[in-house]
Amino acid sequence: MRWYYSGSAVKSAGELDRLVHDVILAPDFDPQDFLGFRAKKELERMDTPIDGAELAREETFSAEDGWRRGSVHISLPKAKIRHDSETAAPTFEVENIIYRPFLASIKAAYEDAVAERYHHIPFQLFANSPPSTAAPASPDPSDPTQRLYSEAYNADTLKELDEAIQLKAKDDREQDDPPDLEYAVAPIGLYSDSTHLTNFGTASLWPVYFWILGLSKYIRAMPSSFATHHLAYMPSLPDVIQRAYEQAYGVPPTAAVLRFCKKELFQQIWLLLLDDDFVHAYVHGFVVKCADGITRRLFPRILTYSADYPEKCLIACIKYLGRCPCPGCLITKDRIHLMGTKNDLSNRHRKKRTDTPWLRMLLERIRGWIFGRGIAPEGKRVEALLGASSTSPTQSAFSKRLGSFGFDIYRALVPDVMHEVELGVWKSTLTHLVRIVVSLGPSTVNTFNARFANIPTFGRDTIRRFGANVAGLKKLAARDFEDMLQCAIPVFENLLGSAHDRLVRHMLFQLAMVHALAKLRLHSEATLTVFECVIASLGRAMRVFASKVCPDYDTRELDKEVEARQRRQARKSSKSKASGRAQDVTPLAHSKGHADRARKDFNLNTYKFHSLGDYATTVRLVGSLDGPSTVTGELEHRRVKRFYARTNKNFQFGLQIARHERRERIVNDPRRQPSSQPPPPHTKGGKARRGRPRQHTSLRLDPQEPEDISSCSPTAHTEISEELRHPLEINGFVYDNEGDPAVEDFIPKLHRHVYARLVAGAGSPPDRNLAPTERELASLRIRNNRLYMHRRMLVNYTSYDMRREQDSISTRCHPDIMLLAEPGSIHPYMYARVLGMFHVSAYVAGRSNDEPTLLQVLWIRWYNFDATSPWGPESGRLPRVSFAPLDDDPFGFISPDQVLRGVHLIPAFAHGLSDSALPGYSIARLEDEEDEDFCYYYVGM
Repeated sequence: MRWYYSGSAVKSAGELDRLVHDVILAPDFDPQDFLGFRAKKELERMDTPIDGAELAREETFSAEDGWRRGSVHISLPKAKIRHDSETAAPTFEVENIIYRPFLASIKAAYEDAVAERYHHIPFQLFANSPPSTAAPASPDPSDPTQRLYSEAYNADTLKELDEAIQLKAKDDREQDDPPDLEYAVAPIGLYSDSTHLTNFGTASLWPVYFWILGLSKYIRAMPSSFATHHLAYMPSLPDVIQRAYEQAYGVPPTAAVLRFCKKELFQQIWLLLLDDDFVHAYVHGFVVKCADGITRRLFPRILTYSADYPEKCLIACIKYLGRCPCPGCLITKDRIHLMGTKNDLSNRHRKKRTDTPWLRMLLERIRGWIFGRGIAPEGKRVEALLGASSTSPTQSAFSKRLGSFGFDIYRALVPDVMHEVELGVWKSTLTHLVRIVVSLGPSTVNTFNARFANIPTFGRDTIRRFGANVAGLKKLAARDFEDMLQCAIPVFENLLGSAHDRLVRHMLFQLAMVHALAKLRLHSEATLTVFECVIASLGRAMRVFASKVCPDYDTRELDKEVEARQRRQARKSSKSKASGRAQDVTPLAHSKGHADRARKDFNLNTYKFHSLGDYATTVRLVGSLDGPSTVTGELEHRRVKRFYARTNKNFQFGLQIARHERRERIVNDPRRQPSSQPPPPHTKGGKARRGRPRQHTSLRLDPQEPEDISSCSPTAHTEISEELRHPLEINGFVYDNEGDPAVEDFIPKLHRHVYARLVAGAGSPPDRNLAPTERELASLRIRNNRLYMHRRMLVNYTSYDMRREQDSISTRCHPDIMLLAEPGSIHPYMYARVLGMFHVSAYVAGRSNDEPTLLQVLWIRWYNFDATSPWGPESGRLPRVSFAPLDDDPFGFISPDQVLRGVHLIPAFAHGLSDSALPGYSIARLEDEEDEDFCYYYVGM
């Protein structure tokens, strides 16, 4: 503990536990091994290549795939200054580029331990459905087979690339290749984005990562798998370029020149990465012995490049928010609001951006004018040729290196749900809805905030607790906007008045549908057909919202927007003073009154809204959108930030981060781990833990108290503890809660349920029609007439994408469950709230086996499905339920095996509270609830 409270303050209690249990108590721990130990010496050993070569002065590692330090040169243009050629113009050297050789890094990725799980041969995935449910998207309605899309290796693009490589293997093999050498594609996914390394200060890093898309996204997305490979840390354009430019030309650079240089820097770094070795491997492949022991000739192919919109503009060499803002097509900004129409879909295909020899020739000519004739990079002559397509006069490194071999960088730029939906379309829509709410007055704002604050959480982190001031829209991440979208429909119901209520709910439902389908991890032809229809419907709903709802409100800047505008004005004012130029800057508005706020209109002509139309097509090409999602890259940023805390924070921190990245990968390589004894298996044997009976009969247990259900097997459907520490005397419980309607007939219902379970036998469902007589019930014996209470239940289930998932059901915070309804019911599911979790030891006297059987039972309160409330896209409502009234037998017992999974029920705030279903105080309500229930609840989908 003295070590824990000395030195660095970043050590946590969990890290202290790991030090004790994983190191000191490890079977192979020997204090003698630490004699002469020095951390600096051991780190240097890790940095030394395996072959024992000395570290080179200009390299971090001498190994083939190790980190290197490089530099690039940018040619500096000046209007009206002519040079003999671009190479004759003054240049600026950008140093401290930390990178790894691309080809060597790909080879290392295929030799990595996780490479044993790579899929080297793409395939198509199909599902067989009963003929009566054949998908309407099938080419032949009589054929029930449906194509499925999940990973890159079962989508179309990789299949087409593999067919081309297999044709080469058959007709044009590389010289000296044996006939049994396997040819395969090395599918690569790229990601780059700048990230701040600290909450305060300006330290930032611009990493480039890559993945091998032959690895399943479920493994690739886990940071602990180390499947994300760091390729380069790109520097930003340094401020000293302005001094260098002024020394070369006598005047400081214009904003247009700085934009040109920033794009040039990005492309020059990629030219450094796409070196001759990579280009040779792109054409002829490279031979490597993969981790599975098979030697292959692999051909690297870039399938996807994931990035946010500003980064996409750099990659595609187009103008940021230009006349044609999309990096994939030439649809103009004023036509973006037509997203989802037939004309829009036709234009996307007809006006695709394409990397052609003509475009490369045109850019060469224009660059010759810029440096040879002194034409400004954004001058009229350049705009006359490139302005119509919003192309910048920068040559793409991908086009220069790989364009002649058929690679088109425009096709590699894939949509991103996080930036385009959650932080894009939905964020802008929610912001304008909040502006409308603010325009209606403080009372409406308070109602809006109160509704969000009263939404219950769900799952471990599926729906988190909302703050008290959601309308402030401050300090929100993408996951917060995602949660708000899933809960928005009940919040906005009847909030804006009857005139616009249906239109807003319809738009929110369509937006939530698009988000859900975009996040779907497994698609079929049927879901993609629905996806295309929903996107078209969302386009119509958003246009109706913009034309019929928004004009009726005087929407002004929010507090957050006013503060942001004032900060921009302050920066502009300070820059003008520093440069000595007089600027007409509007004085800062210290008041936040209505008159001081600028009017804000709802804008649909944004790239992020436009990108929704490409989602279904992208799924068919590269698999579901969670595969190339930028979320994986953002998770990797956390590692980089953690490494930054271990650097000395000087200007070479990028080199130090590279060292830490390499070291962590080495120490976590499973092939380098020392063999050790496996930990003893956890068993639930032995005597059950007993405790003194509680002095009260409350069903609320201490949430901090440990409970032994950590050994839940994935093959088991449910798991409840069998501990005996919380006994509940049945008669005493009923007596203490006499008069509570929830406890009425508690004992007879419990006896009937337990008797039916015992008669049916283990593993068999009880007979629902069984009506035991009083004599039969009298033969039931419950040991000590006690129930044993438990705090939570784990429910394992198989999700739609064939993954094993788990829900935690708790009577304290996540008590709602769903069950299968009886055949022929109006709704496929039933819903209930778990009031208590028990186990009981019981037997039927007089039967051949009088040994008590341990049964686990759930005491529940039923919900009734509201068949009178329409739900779906047209009504803009979710399915609605309400607590069953007392005359409908609302309380009962079920077996845990009947539970499908947990469910998120959101209060229908617009319909208020009532105690008609359960008058007065009752033990059936949660601790934080009053003596009333919401009249209705919506089922979260």
